[in-house]
Amino acid sequence: MSDDPYRLTDEFAPVTAARWRELVAVDLEGRPWTDLVSTNRAGLDIQPLYTAEDWDAADDPTGHPGAAPHTRGNGEPRQEPVWDVRPEFAHPVPAEANAQILRDLSRGATSVLLKLDPAGVAGVTVRSVDDLDVVLADVDLARIPLALEAGPRFRPAVALLREVRRRRDLADDTALGAYQADPIGAWCVRGSLPVELTGLLDDTAALAAETAAASPGVRALSARSCPFHDAGADEAQELAFTLAEALTYLRIMVAEGLDIDAAAAQIQFCFAATGELFAEITKLRAARTLWGRIVSVCGGGPSAQRMQLHVRTSARMMTRRDPWVNMLRVTTATFAAVTGGADAVTVAPFDASLNLPDGFSRRIARNVQIILQQEAHLGHVTDPAGGCWHLERRTAELAARAWSLFQDVERRGGLVECLRDGWVQESIAEVRQARERDVARRKEPVTGVSEFPTLDEETVPRVRRIHPAPLPGEPPGELRLADEDGAAHDPIDPLILHRTAEPFEDLRDAADAYLARTGARPRVFLCNLGAPAQHTARASWIRNVLAAGGLEAPPNDGFDGPESAAAAFRESGARVAVVCASDEVYAETGPAVAAALRDAGTAALLVAGRLGECEDRWRAAGVTAALYAGCDVLDVLRDLHRTLEVSR
Repeated sequence: MSDDPYRLTDEFAPVTAARWRELVAVDLEGRPWTDLVSTNRAGLDIQPLYTAEDWDAADDPTGHPGAAPHTRGNGEPRQEPVWDVRPEFAHPVPAEANAQILRDLSRGATSVLLKLDPAGVAGVTVRSVDDLDVVLADVDLARIPLALEAGPRFRPAVALLREVRRRRDLADDTALGAYQADPIGAWCVRGSLPVELTGLLDDTAALAAETAAASPGVRALSARSCPFHDAGADEAQELAFTLAEALTYLRIMVAEGLDIDAAAAQIQFCFAATGELFAEITKLRAARTLWGRIVSVCGGGPSAQRMQLHVRTSARMMTRRDPWVNMLRVTTATFAAVTGGADAVTVAPFDASLNLPDGFSRRIARNVQIILQQEAHLGHVTDPAGGCWHLERRTAELAARAWSLFQDVERRGGLVECLRDGWVQESIAEVRQARERDVARRKEPVTGVSEFPTLDEETVPRVRRIHPAPLPGEPPGELRLADEDGAAHDPIDPLILHRTAEPFEDLRDAADAYLARTGARPRVFLCNLGAPAQHTARASWIRNVLAAGGLEAPPNDGFDGPESAAAAFRESGARVAVVCASDEVYAETGPAVAAALRDAGTAALLVAGRLGECEDRWRAAGVTAALYAGCDVLDVLRDLHRTLEVSR
């Protein structure tokens, strides 16, 4: 019996990328295989196939987990899951927020992300230490890590938290969690600050020094990609701008007197993750690589080069329509976050864009992580992406692109100056506009909204205003900043959340308002021609497209000529018609049918598919537009809304 190991691959001939291209060429029927290469939003090519030729495993530059360049994460595998389940709590009523915290902690959450707002608009209404004491009643602050989010009011918020801890006889050196001071992030989103940015940066550095000395279990600062991501940034921009923000904080802490290792240890990073699995994995791996490089260049040691990584599921990707699909989106995003090496994950409830999430939606969000931990055992594998030719190559390419952009920011004077002069905002706007064009053409589909919409979808029964109206002039109480004077300081163009689905959801809202006003949904007459085999495929596609705009198009078995089609149109009561059949039927009878529909009184007449060689005949027959894969669907739907007088 041989002692040589058996390898399954020995039974097969070696496969090369060149051989794969030869086989693919048959299916491409003369087109080059490069037609299969796509380009992502950051301008990087995504190959249809990656092989060992794309990654030199023999001279692997990614090293080992826990070691430089930190691409592969921070440590070795453990027996227990290694990431922190960190729900966000933002209910405006302190007692209700406390009830949610205790419920989540008793059912699988391992830490608390507490969002504070003295006005109760974007977080828990906390204006005093007593308010915060109510929020944290019965929460074991000696054992449960607490992450605060208080926008520019981070310094007084930390003071309130310390006072709550003193009331419970808890020493500062036993504190766990993060204070998440991020004045630049707050500035980006708000477009101004209640005091000067320079003063808040000084407060940030002072808080970091205090925290480093008194609370070793807490990180004082947060560098967040969410403002850039939510405004529409691509992956390279997210990385470059977030790392530039972190470097700004690193510099002010060193100027305050902290050494580079202590300063780096005060920063926690927060990245947003979408449902684009591979893109998000590579983004997180590239983030660790680049931060390790920055700290190393600044003189930091191996431990300081490690990134503590908190990941939040993307607000940009969430939808108000068919929100149930959000469960799938956040599950994929969470899988990407953990596979990419997140230390803590915050999953948004599926109805977060609609209302204040209740116990059910919070439970689903929490269980996404618990299932991945307890049933999928995802936390037991160290760097599951390691060695994947596709992910390794994409990580390296993205890191190179982001590093180049990061250097541009530094050459321009740093992130603060780039925000003041609007360069960051303009750069992100260009990417967002390109994405919006692709969304309008359904090249970037949104399931349940622009693709596979359901006109009679089940609504979420708990829909209400996300937050109560703030009280005019309500003072911030004990969260007031020392130099606050009621004026807006350091104004810039803000980075505003742009959800991908919004343009289509606006059309759906208008169509629903029309339904409520008239008692009927806006209707389009679907003029199917010929046998079902000649129109079914296009008719299904057209009905799907029209439904994305809230327009109803009842199906039919088809019509055999101009007279029957025109008669059915008159009987339908519709004002708009779409001719739908195969190209062969179009060539024979399409324009004649269109002319009959025009004469029957259509206000707008469309064709399913490109006008092609019959374009002159179509136009002469009264056709105003064509709907086909790749056209600006959003523009066509808006025109139909105007024609049908659909408005909110």
